[in-house]
This record gives sequence, C-alpha cells and structure tokens, in this order.
Amino acid sequence: MNSPEQKKAPRGLARHLRRRLVSGVLLLVPLAITLFILNLIFNALTAFALPLLRPWLGEWPEYALVAVALAVTFALIYLVGLIATHIIGRRIIQFGEAILLKLPIVKSVYSASKQVVNTFSASTAAAFQSVVLVEFPRTGSLAVGFVTGTILDPGERRLYRVFVPTTPNPTSGFLVLLPAEQVRFTDISVEDGVKMIVSGGMLSPERYAETPPPAAGEVERPSSP
Repeated sequence: MNSPEQKKAPRGLARHLRRRLVSGVLLLVPLAITLFILNLIFNALTAFALPLLRPWLGEWPEYALVAVALAVTFALIYLVGLIATHIIGRRIIQFGEAILLKLPIVKSVYSASKQVVNTFSASTAAAFQSVVLVEFPRTGSLAVGFVTGTILDPGERRLYRVFVPTTPNPTSGFLVLLPAEQVRFTDISVEDGVKMIVSGGMLSPERYAETPPPAAGEVERPSSP
C-alpha cells in the first residue's frame, strides 16, 4: 500500500500545476486582448489608405506602404478635424448628420455611437468633477454618481448636481439635486468611476475612502427671465 506521503505527492504536484496555469492564464489573457484590440485599430487605420496606395506604390516594401498609409490616415483625420472647427465645415457636417439621421438603420447606429463618443470626450469628462455615492434609487442602496456642479435653491441652500449613469451604457441616467449631507464624496478618480459604470462593476478599485466635500466655490444661479 502507498504511504500517506506518496498519496500527497501527486495531489501537491497537481495543485502546483493548476495554480501556475491559472496564474499564466490571468497574465496572458489581458495581454492577448490588448494585442487583439491594437491589431484591430491598426488594421482599421490602414484599411482605407492601403488599397489606394498599392496601385501607385506597389513596388515599395510592405512596411513602407503601411507607414505611408498611417501617415495619410492621420493627415485625413487632422483635415477633418480642421474642417470641423470652422463654421462652414460645421454646417457641412450638420447637413451630413441630418441625412444620416433620416436613414432607418443608420440612424440608430450613428446616434448611439455618437452618444458614446460624446460621453468619453474630453469636454464631457472635464464636466465630471468628483465620484460620489448617493442613496439611489431607494434609501439604503448606494449608486455611483458624478458631480457636475452646484446650484442654489430658493432658500440659498447649495445643492449638488449629481449625474447617476446607467450601466453598462453611461449615455443615459438620472440627474438628482442633493444637499451636501446626502452626498458621499470618495477618493475614486473620474476615470475609475467611468470604468466601473461601463464594466458593470467588474473593473473597480478594491476599496475606497470617503473624502470631505470640496470648498464652496462658484455656484450656478438660475438665469433671470
């Protein structure tokens, strides 16, 4: 009969192999996903220019063609951005968007894509000042929200404007006005807060700490009629 030590050896070896395999998978899977996404972006950037350049520069090495294709793509993106900053260019873009929004299937795809891009644009991200926790949608439950500013109520009490986005689509949500005592400020960065919303909570800090509210600054008063 095998001794207890001899029986434990195969089990210990199996446990060792299982742990190392799991560690390897956890390390390689994020790397593989990153490389896959980078490859998609790279192919998307060169897919437009490469077919146009091959008839003219077909004798060039492949790496040179790819480099020129990337340069042409970035130049086109810059040109579009340059046009979009001028009044005439904006009107042309608005006219084109109006046409797209009249097409049945294209309308849904384009409008949803634009909402997502606008949500993560620099101007929108700058509007999010802090990540907070509020009791929403009922007392006792906490929801992640973003402070977008403050406003004074008729009694001159400062209320925080808190945007509580839906998950995993942060382009919709709820705007709630809350006094300071009902808003829990955290040390979570805005970037991490957005990751939490988009990932449904799978990408979130291991812990957070509550922080004091910021000092009272400029508040937004209702405009007079």
